[in-house]
This record gives sequence, structure tokens and C-alpha cells, in this order.
Amino acid sequence: MNPWIRILRPVNALMGFFSIYIIGFIAVNVMFYKFLVPLTLGAISVFLVTGAGNIINDISDLNTDKINHPDRPLPSGKITRQSALTASIIIFIIAIIVSSFISYRISLIVFIAEMLLVSYEFKTKKLGLTGNFTISLLIGMIFLFGGVITDSLLKMTLLFLLAFFSNFSREIMKDIEDIKGDQDRMTFPKKYGIGNAKILSTVFVGITVSISAVPYLIKILSVYYLYAVIIDDFIFIYSVVIMRKSVSEGQKVSKIAMIFGMFSFLLGGIN
Repeated sequence: MNPWIRILRPVNALMGFFSIYIIGFIAVNVMFYKFLVPLTLGAISVFLVTGAGNIINDISDLNTDKINHPDRPLPSGKITRQSALTASIIIFIIAIIVSSFISYRISLIVFIAEMLLVSYEFKTKKLGLTGNFTISLLIGMIFLFGGVITDSLLKMTLLFLLAFFSNFSREIMKDIEDIKGDQDRMTFPKKYGIGNAKILSTVFVGITVSISAVPYLIKILSVYYLYAVIIDDFIFIYSVVIMRKSVSEGQKVSKIAMIFGMFSFLLGGIN
């Protein structure tokens, strides 16, 4: 495989690309076609930011990859660190230019997302809850991004909150799971203990479940969302129950719950 394709990880970037269309449908349903051009420009921007973010991730992990993944483009020498850094900056700039054809607000969101990605890889990833907050914010921001594109910001803000809190819970689970290997990160479970980390993860699931019906109650999403999200709530609750016995299993169940949550949002867009 071409080293540049490998470092960009286009499959991950394509997932981000198509997620914008899904969010667009959730936001405006049958009016989706009216926003097809800005949604496509937004999808291209997300693809570019994700690809550049993958490069930044490999630059950040270069030293550990020399040991754990020596065949990757940077540690193997197929791509130099400087070339990778230059490419990521160029791609970030192109993403801002593409998004500016939608609106200045969209290009500002893209710029903020890029800065958050860079700060996460080189700073906040090592700072426990700050890193968890940053990555959860980035996950949720894609809903705000789609909301601004489709003039549905209020609707998407609620979905942003659901995505943010549910992902925050999962990030803490992942930190518990990785506690032995996190030698250079001061994560919450490492600083305050696994027991307290499990409690905090459970609190974030509790917040997610407690507000999950709000999009239906205020008529933002249809009754189909309510049916699906009730099932999703039980999956989230099960994730923290099973976490008490196996954090690894709890984290996997939480991931399933997040995927099913996206499906719930999609159903809710059907009137």
C-alpha cells in the first residue's frame, strides 16, 4: 500500500465524510436535497480534517511506533516527519478553504476542530479528563457542524450533548482498560483510582440516559427515535453494569450503544 494512503487512513476519513450526509438527513429529513451542495462541501472538509488528523496522530506517536509499529510509514522511513507535518498543514488549510465556500461560521468550526486535534495529540491527550473532554467535544462537534450547515443548530445541539456525554463515559472506560500501559499519561483512573473512575463513567451514562428522551419530548425527533432510544438506554445501562466485572466488555458494549444511538437519531429523522 502507498505510504501516503496508509498514513491518511482513508477508511476512517470516509466514515467522517458519510456521517455528514447522515446528520444532514437527521436535521432536515425530506428537505435534505436543498442542502446537498453545502453538505457535500462539509463532507469533503471533514474527510480532509480527519485525514490530516490521522497524520498528526502518527507524528505524535512516532517514538512509540518505532517499537510497537515499526512498519508504519513514519518509523519505517517511507515518509519523513517533516514531509508528514507539511502535508498535514496543507490539508488543514485546504479544508478551511473548502469549508469557507459554505460560510465563515463553518470555516471557523473547521479551524477550531483542527486546533483541538493538534492540541489533543501533543498536549491534552496526556492530561486525563482534559483529553477526555477534548476528544468527546470533537466527536460531538460533528453534529454542531451539520446543524450550522442545515440551519438546524438548536436541534443538533441536543444531539451534540448526547454524543458528548456518552463518549465521555466511554473514554473513561478506555482509560481504566489502558491503565497499565499509560506510562506517560496522568489519566483520571490513574490519579483517583479505578473505583472513582467507574463512578464517574456511570455518572456520564446517567446524564446521557436522563436527557435521551428530550429530543422527542420537544418534538425535534419523531416517535421512532423514542422507541429506538429506549433500547439504546438499556444498552448504555448494561455497559456500566458489565463494567463492574469487565471494563473491556463494558467499553465494547458502550461502543455498540453509541453506534445504536446514531441509528436512533437516523430513525428520529423520519416523520
